[in-house]
Amino acid sequence: MASLPDIVLDILAEPRSVKIVGTVKNHGMPNLVVISTVAVIDPETIAFADICLGKTKENLLLTGKFTLTVIGSEKKAYQIWCRFVHFENETPRYRIWYAAVWRKMVMHLKGIAIAKVEKVCSVKQL
Repeated sequence: MASLPDIVLDILAEPRSVKIVGTVKNHGMPNLVVISTVAVIDPETIAFADICLGKTKENLLLTGKFTLTVIGSEKKAYQIWCRFVHFENETPRYRIWYAAVWRKMVMHLKGIAIAKVEKVCSVKQL
C-alpha cells in the first residue's frame, strides 16, 4: 500500500482539477470516465460516488483494480493505481454523501466506491 503525496492531495482538493477513472475488462477492453466526486478518506484511501458507473462498476467488481488520473490547474498530472475494496451503502458516510450528491447534481447515489492506493506516478508535464 502507498500514501498520496502532498502535491497529489492538493490537486485532488482543487475544485477544478480533472479526475479520470480508468478500468479494464479481463480481455483488455479499456473504459475511462470523468468522476467529479473523488474524495480522500485518508492518504491511503480514496472514494468516489456511484451515480451511474455502469461499465466502470462492472469492471471494478470483475478485476478489483483501477487507475485514477488527476490533472491540476498548473498542468501537473499524476496517475494513482488503486485496489478497489467495496461499495458502501446505507452507512453514515453514504447518507452524508447521498445528501451532498443530491444537492449538487440532483441525482440519486447508488453507493460509494472505496479503494486503497497502491502506487502513485507523476505524468510528464502537459
